[in-house]
Amino acid sequence: MDLDYKFGSLHEVRVFDGEYFLGFLSLTIQSPQPKDNAEWLGQVRGSDYLVWGLNHKRVRLEFPNGQNVVVVIRSGGRAVPVIE
Repeated sequence: MDLDYKFGSLHEVRVFDGEYFLGFLSLTIQSPQPKDNAEWLGQVRGSDYLVWGLNHKRVRLEFPNGQNVVVVIRSGGRAVPVIE
């Protein structure tokens, strides 16, 4: 999935579990490695995702421009986009 943002850090990314708004987080958009099989990867800044119990969970991220992306939060806060 194409993302309207370039690589770098974003703040105030809204996180939803289903339709439930969990809160905001900061995310760094990274360039993937060839083995990742993705157009981009994210790295969650901070540990809020652990408090919310999001490790290995599928969530929806809403970026400041309104774009929505479904990702799986992996170990260490890595956000991997889900291809739908």
